[in-house]
This record gives sequence, structure tokens and C-alpha cells, in this order.
Amino acid sequence: MIAKKYVGQIGQLAILVVAWLAAYKLAAMAEVFKPFSSLWFLPAGVSLSIFLAAPGWLKLSPLIANLALAVPGLDSFFNVGDNAARDQILHAIRHCGIYFTAAVVLKKLLGPNMAVPNMRATTTYIVVITIAAALSAFSGVSLHALLDNISWDIALDIIAHWAIGDAVATLVLPPLLVPVLSAVLGVKPLPPHWPSLSDWLRELGIIALAMGVAFGAMVIDPALGSLWYITLLPPIFAGVRKGIMQAAISAFLIASLTPIVAKLSYFSSEPLALSVLLAITATASLLVGTAVSMQRQTLEQLDAQNQKLEESVLARTSELAEAYEFERHLVRSLGHDLRQPLQTITMLVEGMAMRKSEDEPVLNALRQISATMSNFLDGVLNYALTDPGTVKPRNTALRACAVLAALETIYLPIAEKRGVRLHVQRADAEFQSDEVLLRQALSNDLDNAIRLSAPNSTVSLRHEMRDGQHAFIVADEIAVEYAHPPGTAGFGYGIIARVCKVLNATRIKEKNIRGILLPANP
Repeated sequence: MIAKKYVGQIGQLAILVVAWLAAYKLAAMAEVFKPFSSLWFLPAGVSLSIFLAAPGWLKLSPLIANLALAVPGLDSFFNVGDNAARDQILHAIRHCGIYFTAAVVLKKLLGPNMAVPNMRATTTYIVVITIAAALSAFSGVSLHALLDNISWDIALDIIAHWAIGDAVATLVLPPLLVPVLSAVLGVKPLPPHWPSLSDWLRELGIIALAMGVAFGAMVIDPALGSLWYITLLPPIFAGVRKGIMQAAISAFLIASLTPIVAKLSYFSSEPLALSVLLAITATASLLVGTAVSMQRQTLEQLDAQNQKLEESVLARTSELAEAYEFERHLVRSLGHDLRQPLQTITMLVEGMAMRKSEDEPVLNALRQISATMSNFLDGVLNYALTDPGTVKPRNTALRACAVLAALETIYLPIAEKRGVRLHVQRADAEFQSDEVLLRQALSNDLDNAIRLSAPNSTVSLRHEMRDGQHAFIVADEIAVEYAHPPGTAGFGYGIIARVCKVLNATRIKEKNIRGILLPANP
């Protein structure tokens, strides 16, 4: 099992070494791709990608590939030059040391956010690899000059080419190559929105069209040479259209193909100018693509949150509906199921009173308890019956005098029994409302006022007009500290609130005044 594991890792190492050597060979295929003055430094981008993606000792593959260039026979195949062994060992240490350090710094600074498209990660990546490319170019030309491979004049002449070439390669390759290497090596799968073949072909077609127009015009008429700038636009448009991954594809293709097409079309401008513009284009396209990807990611998160919120609202609504139905059932059951045993108790008390064998104070206490419980159950039922979700008002033409007279008939005996004067002011007004619900609300106010008033005090019931609306008022003389004693509100205030909601009325609550203000157009 262990042997099989190591065989697999050796195979992965071989794949990485071959990939690096292939990149090196491609970079040296033509004069414009000389390793020391290339516009397209593939080895630098491949090295950084391997250092970022490969686990464990597989990170040694760029160093092994660099050292392989010193092997007799391979040095001539790769056009390394004289003194291959000595030079290549030193350059291998220099090259791998710089880009391995850059990979370590990127992982340290970005951590798990390195794979997440955001401005901080992209900006940090650009800054780090720019510094690494500059160090690589400076150390590379210096080492060549110290080894007498080139003069210091040539070293100073090619340092900018080298730095820009490394910068372009490390800008355009890792965003695409790191996910591929991670998937090939089994570190993690490709991202869910990985570009398809059609994405590559689409970008290739757009770039080919731009290059055909730009460099074709240059061949036809050198005066149209400025049109080649349009070849720099596709990566920007790709970032705007599809985000970071499409921008990376377009930047990679434009950086790869532009030098070749420029050479074939007899591009006469300074190659350094072209390489600088390629680096700027790659940087701008990655930043634009990152911004677009962040925007899309935010929108996707918002959509997911909205979906989750909608599901949560539906679930909570269903739960509330079930709880509401249970509450209604419970309230109605309390009112109905307890009434029969309470009536039985009342009948037993009256039977005991008829026999005159029981203590009268005890019987009066039992009657009071029975009456209290009966009122409580009436309140429960009335509360359930005034549910705004199920009760619809039955508005009819009413006369204020009839409503007031009906209430006076019921509550005058109750007030006299408690020693309270009930004064009803007659009114002859007509209005539209639900008589049952209106009387129910006023009954609760009137009952509370009479019950809480001291003997010899006055409770008045009247109708008046307020801003063109009909108001029914219950006024009392209850002291403020006794107006709302604990436990006396019961279901009364809840019933009045529900009635007001059903009738679209306004609750009147003032000092020593309670009532209900009916809408002008119910």
C-alpha cells in the first residue's frame, strides 16, 4: 500500500517536471522568446503555480526540472548555452528560491481567502508577484554578468524585459494553472464555475478577430499601426462580462498570442513597450474581473439569503397558523367545556339555598365565585368570537338612541345594585355599524366603569360627534390609582381592541373616559 502511494507521487512529480520543461522549451522556440528577453516567461508562471498548488515534496519539481537542464544532451536541446551545469545550478537555486518565497508569502498573507475572488486578495497577489518578478530579473541579470555570460551593459539593457516577462507570466498563468494542478494532484476539485471549452473558444475567437483587424491593418498600411492597441481590449471586456476566470483566460491568450502575431506581422515598435502594455492589460483585467466576480458573488449570496428567508417565512407562517388554530380551538373549548360543570355548581348552590340548611355567607361566597367564573367564560367566548381574522362586520343602519337604550336596560339594574348612578344622554343620530360588536365593546367599558366605581359616584354613557365621526363615550369618576387595578382587565380590553380592529374604529382612552370612535365610512 505504501509502495503504491509513493509510485503515484513519483508519477505526479514526473508530470510536474515535464510540464515545467515543456514551458521552458516553448519560451525558447523563437528569437522573440529567448529566455533572457522573453515577452512570455512561461517557466516563471509554471514555477509559481506549482509552489502554490503542489503538496509536500512535490514542490521540488521546479528545482528538479531546472537542474535537469544541466544534464548533458538536454542542455543543447533546450538551448541553455555553455557552462550549463554551473550556471543552471545557480539559476535553479535563484529562480526557485524567489518564487517559492513568493508562494509562501501569498499563502501567509491571504490564507484561505487566496482562492476567493476579492479585491484584497487580487491586489496583494499583484503586488507580491511584481516584487518577485523584479527580484528575479535583477538577480538573474546580475548572476549572468557575474558569471561573465553577458556584459553589465547588456544586463542593464535586458533587465526590464526580464522583469516584465516574469510579471506577465506570473499574472496570467497561476489563476488558471493552480486550480488545474490542484485537481490533477487530488488536492481539491475544480471550482464550480470553471470555464468550459466553449468559454475558451469564445475568447479565442474574439482575440483572433481583434488581432486580425489590428495587425492586418498594420501589414496593409503601416500608418494604421496604432490599431494594434485594440488587441488589449478583449481581456477587459471578458472581465466585465464574466468575471475573474474569463478575464484570466483572455489575459492568458492575449499574452501568449500577441508576441507571436507581432513577430509574424513585422511589428516594428519596441518589444518592451508591448510587454509593458501586456502586463498592464493583465493587471487591469484581473482587477476588473475580480470586481465583477465579487458583485456576482454578492448577488448570489443575496439571492440565497432571500430564498432562505422566504422559506423561513413560509415555515414560520405555517407554524403560526397551526398555533393560531390551536389557540382558537383551545379558547372555544375552554368556554364551552367548562360552562356545563359551572352551571351544575350554580344549580347545586341554589339547591342548597332552598334547603336553608347551609350558612348564608358561605352560599353568598359560592354565588360570587360562580358569577366570577361565568363572567370569565363569557369573556373567553366573546374574545374568541371577535377574532379579526375570521369575523366580518355586518354593518346595518343604526340609531344612537336605540343602542344607548339597550345598554341602559341591561346596566341600570347592575349600577343601582352597586349604588352607582348611571346617566345615559339620549341622542338621535344615525350611522352604519355592526350592532352586536358595537354593543359588545361598549358593554365591556360600561361594565368596568360600574364595577370599579365607588358607591354614590356617577357613570355616564353618551354619543357625540368628533370630526364628523360617531363617538360613544363612557365617563366615570374613578380615581387614577384605581382605574386599572391588577387583574381586573380580564378579556375586556382584548375584546374591545379586537372589535376596534374589525370595525376599523379608533379606541378612545382619556382621563376618566373610555369609548370607541367609529369610522365615517365603514
